Amino acid sequence: MFTTLPTLDAVRLDGAGWGSALPDPLDPDSPHDLPVIATRRRLIRLALVAAETGARFQREGVDHDPMAWMLTTRELFDGRDAIEAALELRHCNRAILLHGLGLGLDADPEMIDYLCDEDGSPPRRPRRARPPRRPAADRS
Repeated sequence: MFTTLPTLDAVRLDGAGWGSALPDPLDPDSPHDLPVIATRRRLIRLALVAAETGARFQREGVDHDPMAWMLTTRELFDGRDAIEAALELRHCNRAILLHGLGLGLDADPEMIDYLCDEDGSPPRRPRRARPPRRPAADRS
């Protein structure tokens, strides 16, 4: 996993170079487990994406395991998996929009970003411009 902390930019925590097998979450912790440094806010983003994924799959009867979705790399997350990507606000918002709008299991990140503002938040509704008023003489 990449982290945005300047001192850890080069640390890859997804197991690359450590073997391709994912660690079993039901095994006890090991001194060989790679640490993940994350703020509480980032952990809440991860929990939010996991909850939204599970809720959508249940609601829509999606025949796919939510945990498998979370662990599979996606174009939506620039080739990262949701576990890693959801820690970042931009990717968290992408996942929420994907599931909220029912846009499939993956999507073009540019399409999702198009639906978001520059800062990654959902777009605000633009104000409609009123057509110019015609002078009273032209209204008849």
